[in-house]
Amino acid sequence: DQSSQSTHATQTARAATQIAINVQSTINAQVATDAAMITPTTIPAETLGPPNPTESTDPPPANPTPLTVDQMIEDANILLFENVTKIPLPRYIKQALDNLGLSRSYVDTKDATGNFKAQLLSGTFWDLVIAGVEARSAIQGEFFDYFNDQVNDGTAVILELWDLDNIAGAKATAFLTNCGLKVQGDWYEPPMTARSVWWLYGEHPIFHEPNEGMSLVNYSPYWFGDTGDLLKTIPGSDAVLLAGTYAQEKNSYGLLATCHDGRVIVQTYSSHDYRQDDVVRLWENYIYNSLRSHFEYELSQSD
Repeated sequence: DQSSQSTHATQTARAATQIAINVQSTINAQVATDAAMITPTTIPAETLGPPNPTESTDPPPANPTPLTVDQMIEDANILLFENVTKIPLPRYIKQALDNLGLSRSYVDTKDATGNFKAQLLSGTFWDLVIAGVEARSAIQGEFFDYFNDQVNDGTAVILELWDLDNIAGAKATAFLTNCGLKVQGDWYEPPMTARSVWWLYGEHPIFHEPNEGMSLVNYSPYWFGDTGDLLKTIPGSDAVLLAGTYAQEKNSYGLLATCHDGRVIVQTYSSHDYRQDDVVRLWENYIYNSLRSHFEYELSQSD
């Protein structure tokens, strides 16, 4: 009848509605489960762009503190040639570098002239080049071209040479002339009572910084025969004879000289003819003062 049909229709509609509700609940649950399984993605900070500068309260970065000359010396790039390793003799120059705390700052070619030449021609910018040519063998004249090139580039150069009179060809002469010096003569077999080296300008920093109290008045010769060379200054040059065989002679009979505003030092007596403690401390002063002059020159060029 009509009443029964109406009841049946109502029950059917309710069942359909319940089924729809159940299906939707199942879908919602699955979506929630899938969402929970998704790993969040972190956006790289660099894609976000810089922060708003108006929001930053940090002070602007300060200018870096300029290095002092002493700090620059600690980081100096140094090339060393010292040709007494095969004799063997104590290495006074190496000891001086180590005493100054520069053991990590230098390339040590010992007495290998080929390696020394390769380093000079390597294109490396050296702050200081040292050539201790004390053993009775001379370096070739071409090295004076390399030394001149280093000086012209602003590098400090320290040379110990005993035989300039015999190798004073065009190249060596050009180097000495550039320094304002010339060879006066050979210092050959001086009397055993006349080997003292006298300071000519005792007030010069090379005798005071960083060490005081050195003297080469006392000696104990190792080398005989050709003892060294005597230097004189060229009139009008800035070269200074610092020590020599006659205390009253300021421009001749020199054994130690400097030029190029202190960047270059030339020694023509033999280090091992004098007391080790005095010589090593004097070499420390050579190194310190030539490097200081080098860095002061570099700073003046950058102004």
